[in-house]
Amino acid sequence: MPADHRHDGARQRTAVSAVRTVPDACPGAWRRHDAADGALARFRPVGGAVGADELRALSRAATTGGSPLEITSRGSLQVRGLTADAADALAEELRALSSGPAPLLDAQGRDLPCSVVASPSGLLDAAAATLAGALRGRTDVPGRLLVALDDGTGDVAGLGADVTVAGGRLTLADTPTDRASDDPAALALAAIEAFLEVRDGAWRVAEVGADRVLSRVTGRYRSLSERYRPVGAGAATREVTPRLGEIDTATAAVLADLADAGAVLRVTPWRTVVLRDLADTDAALARLDGLVETGPSPWSTLSACVGAPRCARSHTDVRGDLARAVAAGRAGGLLPAHWVGCSRACGTPAGPVAVVEGTPDGTYRTIVRAGRVTP
Repeated sequence: MPADHRHDGARQRTAVSAVRTVPDACPGAWRRHDAADGALARFRPVGGAVGADELRALSRAATTGGSPLEITSRGSLQVRGLTADAADALAEELRALSSGPAPLLDAQGRDLPCSVVASPSGLLDAAAATLAGALRGRTDVPGRLLVALDDGTGDVAGLGADVTVAGGRLTLADTPTDRASDDPAALALAAIEAFLEVRDGAWRVAEVGADRVLSRVTGRYRSLSERYRPVGAGAATREVTPRLGEIDTATAAVLADLADAGAVLRVTPWRTVVLRDLADTDAALARLDGLVETGPSPWSTLSACVGAPRCARSHTDVRGDLARAVAAGRAGGLLPAHWVGCSRACGTPAGPVAVVEGTPDGTYRTIVRAGRVTP
């Protein structure tokens, strides 16, 4: 994956002393968030995997809701503006479509309780599917928990996940450990179970401390029998960038057609789509040209919250203002920038980022952050 996805070092996090007294409110397939524009349903792909028919179903629902299908900063897919009946119907449709090792919802209608991201190279697809199978339907796993399986390239290792297995080695909340295994799914699951033992209502590993979690990681983990090596994009692999992670109906239709023709689709936490095993890369990019960014673009370093009018808390039309700024050449550069409509700064990505925050008088202020605004 591109070098700007790489992780260049770890940082120790300090445990948060406050104990959570309420469960997190992260939406899912069946538990939705009531926003100003209707119900928001979120679907967590297994390692970014999404099938052609699943993509078409999500796109139809998003069109009905009046908004594009959205990729989130954790590589999830979300649909806005739904009625309760429409949200239920979408979940049922996805349940009926369940097939293969990594459906969005399985045949029992169970989704993932938390995000499981994986390097889009495909080397860890099977491990991600195994881990997802162990987590589906569980109610004791907080939705804020983030699990990352990295193939050694360092692409998802830089996300600041609660549990990261990179090259077979375990990292907890950016704290490297001495645990390693040939079985990344088993190692990640052991770390999740250890966190659940000590979390006492916490949502994230950093809130209880990596050391406490590590002390409960049980099992016999062997030394690595093989070394993971970075895998570059092959001749039949391309990565495209939907602006702000929004996939409209026309884009979804082309992506689904490419999947029908044999391409493997992976959505990523960088709000991009990786297409593997393309029969004709030039023809695929030609079909997508004008729908998504297929090359260098100012949009590749930009992200944003949904803004007004879809969010009642937002002071500004964030996405409209950002589009006008890009058109005028005033946005898009080397430093990632995240535009938001209020001080909550929803969706702020990990790592150094300029948060461009809307204010009540309709103007913006810029704050350079070293990492996430909120846990």
